[in-house]
Amino acid sequence: MTALEALERTGWLKVVERSEQELIVPISGTDQSEIELELETLFQNGFSTFKVKVGKDVQSDIKRTNTILKVLDGRGSIRLDANRAYSVGDAITFVNSITRSGVDLFEQPCDADAWDDNANVARNSPIPLMLDEPICSLRDIERASDIANVKYCKVKLKRFGSLDALAEGIELIHRNGMLAVLGDGLGSEINNWMEASVAARLIKTKGEFNGFLKHIDKLFKNPLPFANGRITLEKGYVPILDADVIERITVEKKVIEY
Repeated sequence: MTALEALERTGWLKVVERSEQELIVPISGTDQSEIELELETLFQNGFSTFKVKVGKDVQSDIKRTNTILKVLDGRGSIRLDANRAYSVGDAITFVNSITRSGVDLFEQPCDADAWDDNANVARNSPIPLMLDEPICSLRDIERASDIANVKYCKVKLKRFGSLDALAEGIELIHRNGMLAVLGDGLGSEINNWMEASVAARLIKTKGEFNGFLKHIDKLFKNPLPFANGRITLEKGYVPILDADVIERITVEKKVIEY
């Protein structure tokens, strides 16, 4: 669908005015010395909001999260992501054991299908929740809006299937009094460019469309402009696929004859 939308020159991919969108990045350090070194490097590279993965061991997660917040000392903020790994009890214990400020949201504490469990955590959390994996349709957004303390919905282009559907979802999230967070940390340069183009018009939060930063090979002759922690789309920017790179990294082809 997105390929067809691009061929049809959808307005969502037209950069009508210059935009800068700050991205978030994960923190991988575990002890205080590692965290200090990593954060200093990330600050120097222009980042100010960081994703912290939790959900393996609740006590270790509590200690590491509080250490990160101590090192940050108000210079930035974090988003906590349990990635569906906690039980209700562990999620509530974890989120109520964060002793320092600086947490923007708590993402997907329990399983994607466990709506009641996530709602229970939301009711008992001092930090607003963001639902991620359950948000795949407009109906899911409406359902999320009925849960107290779910203040964010995360959306990804691959879940909604088209740029038009993604934009419709983002607009519905905002109409329901929540904030949309957009981005696929596993996305390619193509996917992240499309998400950034939509975000430039609709998104009010820092982006998570950072998958392209993890790839050595770049798919565009004019790479997605990124510096100082931000994607900058200049008016009229249109990426040009590098056919040689595409050919070199392609592992399978299918030819459909009509």
